[in-house]
Amino acid sequence: MTQNAILFIPDISGFTEFVHHTDISHSRHIISELLELLIDSNTMGLELAEIEGDALFLYKLEEEVDVTTIEKQIEAMYLAFHSHLKRYEYQRICHCGACSSAYNLKIKFVVHYGEIEFIKVKDSKKPYGSNVIQVHRLLKNDVPIDEYAIFTESVKALNENSQKLKATYDFGEIVFTFNQLSHLKENLPEIDPIPKDVPKTCLLKETLEVKISALELYEILSNFDYRLLWVKGINKLEYDKNKVNRAGLKHKCLVNNQEIDQTTVTKDVNKNQLVYGESTTNFPFTKRMSNYFVLEEKETDLTQVYIELFADFKPFRIIMKPLLKKKLKKAILENFNYLISLIDSGFTFKSDAKN
Repeated sequence: MTQNAILFIPDISGFTEFVHHTDISHSRHIISELLELLIDSNTMGLELAEIEGDALFLYKLEEEVDVTTIEKQIEAMYLAFHSHLKRYEYQRICHCGACSSAYNLKIKFVVHYGEIEFIKVKDSKKPYGSNVIQVHRLLKNDVPIDEYAIFTESVKALNENSQKLKATYDFGEIVFTFNQLSHLKENLPEIDPIPKDVPKTCLLKETLEVKISALELYEILSNFDYRLLWVKGINKLEYDKNKVNRAGLKHKCLVNNQEIDQTTVTKDVNKNQLVYGESTTNFPFTKRMSNYFVLEEKETDLTQVYIELFADFKPFRIIMKPLLKKKLKKAILENFNYLISLIDSGFTFKSDAKN
């Protein structure tokens, strides 16, 4: 049985071919977040047929096409997509190729309308037919800009003012029009940068050297997947495994049956340095405590690490500073020595499949 349907594909592009495992892993997480965001921005009742790499294949059974509604849907997804990237650029702490170039990601849309059938695959049904093939073929086209929305003649009638193109595929010739989308960025909301304030009292400053590149060391420090390998005394670690660590991201540690909520933070450092930090507001005697690892690569596979710990004390609790300083210095340096031993033992990252 055939039914009429709007066929709708948002497609993300802009990542180059990454070969470093960190780039592969982080690019996968970034794309995953963006695809989830697009699904959550679905305002017109589209059904998800498939997640196809960096794209979504959506459809809606409909006897009539309302172009205005479709254009509003495209605008909603476009603004959500670029708002997220703008926020991510403020919040990111990682300097790998994927994270540092995420702001270059683009999005395009292909919209088609026509008859479809369904085939059943186990417990799900999938759109099927020549129109499904056509909307996917249109992802490869000669539109001369990066971000656009393609509409076939069955969706949007062509007129003399249309920006139209003609393409030939294995199923034959198809004519379509396209809208530029870049002007929609004028409607992006203002996004405030994450504050980089540092607590006032310095508890610790230590300098160490580690035989590893700064980027690799940064990945070990900032990736919670590796945390239990080198930080001792943690009974449990709760964090979002589907997100790349960034400023403002929260995680929870259970240490000696005490829960400590921590937030990833950053601060200003020199241009040739990387910084990773975490802050908590529920450590004994303090209103807030933040620790930072500042990394500076001195030569190939040799990184100098500046370990810094700062705190703001609760009223009349500054008298605990000497005791806290001694206790925390011992714990932090012991953990970091575990980390150095781990690296010296030939530690390698978990293997990640390519996107």
